Amino acid sequence: MNMSVNIAGVEWKNPVTVASGTFGSGAEFADFVDLNKLGAVTTKGVAHVPWPGNPTPRVAETYGGMMNAIGLQNPGVEKVVNEELHKLKEVYDDLVIANVGGHSVTEYVETCKKFNDAETVFAVELNISCPNVKGGGMAFGTDPEVASTLVKEVKKVLKKPLI
Repeated sequence: MNMSVNIAGVEWKNPVTVASGTFGSGAEFADFVDLNKLGAVTTKGVAHVPWPGNPTPRVAETYGGMMNAIGLQNPGVEKVVNEELHKLKEVYDDLVIANVGGHSVTEYVETCKKFNDAETVFAVELNISCPNVKGGGMAFGTDPEVASTLVKEVKKVLKKPLI
């Protein structure tokens, strides 16, 4: 059965990707799943500099499931581009979506610029649930005007599809 789809002008072999933030940078899961059966791999959130994330405990069981507060722990865009994407390329030969987070529009823009030259990344996904430190700490996605400004500024510099 042909499951191919065209998303953002790019042909995917199927419409299946992993949820950003749940799959690390991808290569870590090669021993558990055949990554090449996926239509794309979406990375965890990547910031302009390493973020340590929140202190433990980060996960708590609740009556209705669980809550987490990981804090977007990541090694920073330089390490992702120079190391982690190369490790992923060793076990996966298809489309990569980079998930980008930041505390300011400038941080998002600078991180997105770094993915312009990353051959393995075909698109960037903005994580707008990050706290906007210049906007009082509220997530970028809670204010349509702030989200719009962020998207416009990223689109000015990004040479790849934006999700």
